[in-house]
Amino acid sequence: MLVNDIGDNEFYLFRDIIYREAGIKLSDLKKSLLQARLSRRCRFLAIPTFNDYYNFLMENYDEEKIHFINAITTNKTEFFRENRHFEHMRDIFLPEFESRNTREIRIWSAGCSTGEEPYSVAITLMEYYENRKKPVIKILATDIDTNVLQTAAEGIYKKDVVENIDMPVLKKYFLRGKGENGGLFRVRDDLKKMIYFRRLNLMQEHYPMKDPFDIIFCRNVIIYFDKETQVNVFKRFHRYLDDRGCLFIGHSENITTITDDFVLTGNTIYAKAGGGKR
Repeated sequence: MLVNDIGDNEFYLFRDIIYREAGIKLSDLKKSLLQARLSRRCRFLAIPTFNDYYNFLMENYDEEKIHFINAITTNKTEFFRENRHFEHMRDIFLPEFESRNTREIRIWSAGCSTGEEPYSVAITLMEYYENRKKPVIKILATDIDTNVLQTAAEGIYKKDVVENIDMPVLKKYFLRGKGENGGLFRVRDDLKKMIYFRRLNLMQEHYPMKDPFDIIFCRNVIIYFDKETQVNVFKRFHRYLDDRGCLFIGHSENITTITDDFVLTGNTIYAKAGGGKR
């Protein structure tokens, strides 16, 4: 079924909803991108025009807005992406954390997409603590997109997705499919059990978590937000990061012009300013 081109008025209506619900600000140059992504949803629902889809969205807002947001979010990720962050974790943060003799380590992957990032975190922790006294490990992985969360929770990946993982690590933490599942790799259950996947919109004023995190990963997420939204998100991260914690952001992101609550300690690696004493 063919869906008509999106009109300016429809684009502006959808753009306002995207900003209100997800904090993502689309320029006029993103009109064709929005059309392409919403066309798939329209075809799935057998809705012939974007105006009809807008009406459908308004009439079924609480349920449909999740599918709407799923359709427009970008989910590019890979295992051990920007590997220097995992090296910093292994070589600098974890030895210092270990010296505290803390019973539990809490890590948050904010904007976890299809799960490659939190599983990379879990592997880094398992490798580090293999011959050491291991704390209780709790990894929270959140995303606004329910489709990618389902993929992440299943933990099944095609060969080309895991090809950048060193072979000994791949064999240790993944099961290779056989027969009709040939070419697929499934994360081992003991690794899965370390991670809690949950839907969370970073635009929410209050997050449901109670305790602070030792590490927060939020990489290549804030680039889609406008400055006001970025300021608010980093205020919340400041509140949820332990005073001796570590914040990792994406290679193309810089928060020094957004907030003075954090100080740069490495390449896109941040700590609380003043050790968190405000």
